[in-house]
Amino acid sequence: MAQAFYYCHSIIRIIQMKSSLLKSLSVIALLSSTAPASSATDAVVAIVNGQKFTHSEVMKAKASLPKQYQSLADDKIFPVLVNQAVDIYLVDQAAQTSGELKKAEVKEAIAKATKDIVAQAYILGQVKAKVTDAAVQAKCDDIIKTFKAEKELHLYHILVDEEDVAKGIIKALKGGTAFKKLAETKSKDTTGKQGGDLGYFRKSELPKELAEAAFALKVGAYSETPIKTDFGWHVLKVGEMQDAKPPKCAEIKNEIKGLLTQEAIISLLEDLRKKAKVELFDKDGKPMPAKEAAAAKVPAPAATPVAEKK
Repeated sequence: MAQAFYYCHSIIRIIQMKSSLLKSLSVIALLSSTAPASSATDAVVAIVNGQKFTHSEVMKAKASLPKQYQSLADDKIFPVLVNQAVDIYLVDQAAQTSGELKKAEVKEAIAKATKDIVAQAYILGQVKAKVTDAAVQAKCDDIIKTFKAEKELHLYHILVDEEDVAKGIIKALKGGTAFKKLAETKSKDTTGKQGGDLGYFRKSELPKELAEAAFALKVGAYSETPIKTDFGWHVLKVGEMQDAKPPKCAEIKNEIKGLLTQEAIISLLEDLRKKAKVELFDKDGKPMPAKEAAAAKVPAPAATPVAEKK
């Protein structure tokens, strides 16, 4: 179910990383998607004040476009990209002769950007060495091998902000109003448009509050008491129950790559810290207690990603 509010508890933990790591990963994605250098037969598609631009150079910018534009055919997006390349070049040339490079704040920004780019390139190199096809396959094989046989529920929910609203929904259900209709009109979650359909979940994949309530219900029943979580108040319904099956590698390939990438970055940071002398202090300049210093570190990612099923 696209946009499910927690989709899978283990995947949520994977994406709960520090903002600095998220920034690193976004740059890694950009560096990884950069187009290859132009070949000897690459056509020249623009000449600006004697500066030549080849087709492949212009098309590199496609990787930085929003996803909906990246999906467009090259011949459709090309006119936009070539004109963008010309505009950027003209602005760049004007900036080079404007004297901006002499300003202290510009020099400082350039120095910082250079450090960031080099750091991202270094991280990318370290990650690539560990996030290989073989590593992804091995992780997938391990997940399937250790997959715990248990039941899973086809779960529906209606999510609201207030307990009284949830109680009103339960009253309406008892009065005969269809769950799907209430989900479509009352739920604040995007799954409301699909009648509150969250997909299939094993008990271990759900937050404790929802897991206990959901697996206490019979097939076809709804919860007669609102359930509180960090997301709000839930009214649950169980569609059906079946034996859970291990995910296929193709279904969790991207999640595994994300997991291995974060594990590689965390491992790198831990290794660098072991080789360095690090002293932390509080806002008053006093040594930071070891417990506080440890709590401030980036949390380890979840161990097992699980693909969403419909």
